[in-house]
Amino acid sequence: MIEFLSNWVQQIALSVIIVSIFELILPKGNLKKYIKVILGVYVVFCLISPFVDSQALYKLQDIDLGSYVEDKTKNIQSEDNNVNQESMDLRLSQLYIEQLEKDIEKKVESNGYKMVKCNIDADLKSSSDNPGIHKIDLTLSKNNINIEDININTKKIGSDEQIDNNTENLKESIAKTYEISKDIITIKLK
Repeated sequence: MIEFLSNWVQQIALSVIIVSIFELILPKGNLKKYIKVILGVYVVFCLISPFVDSQALYKLQDIDLGSYVEDKTKNIQSEDNNVNQESMDLRLSQLYIEQLEKDIEKKVESNGYKMVKCNIDADLKSSSDNPGIHKIDLTLSKNNINIEDININTKKIGSDEQIDNNTENLKESIAKTYEISKDIITIKLK
């Protein structure tokens, strides 16, 4: 079989060399394109001639390509199964939590706060007993301070009721977005 393939490759290489030489020595003119077509047919004939030969077809029948492909497929599948599924799941969980933090940060900033710290406790494995988001702890600071909120001779800056109302609205917005209870969200202001 190897001898058959090596002969076939030699025949193809020889035909390409012959065609290249003929193209170099051909004069320019109208006949050149017709001669190129004939040389192309010659190369194609050299490519398919072993398969037309009955003895070559008989040699090809000895090769069991189906089992060869099947063996290679099994080897590839077994290598894929060796990949540590737990590490992949862990990385996906980390990516999900990072994206969740970014989304929460956008919500916080749209409500006029700046996120200082965000801790998310979540179990993202569907096979666990209690999957989902368990707790979100946010530490925020006021992004912009309105001049109206500052009272110069007092200790209070802004209204506690207004701040409580804003944080409650933020909690409700986050809870609604992620379909979780607002009781698991804690917000601390700095």
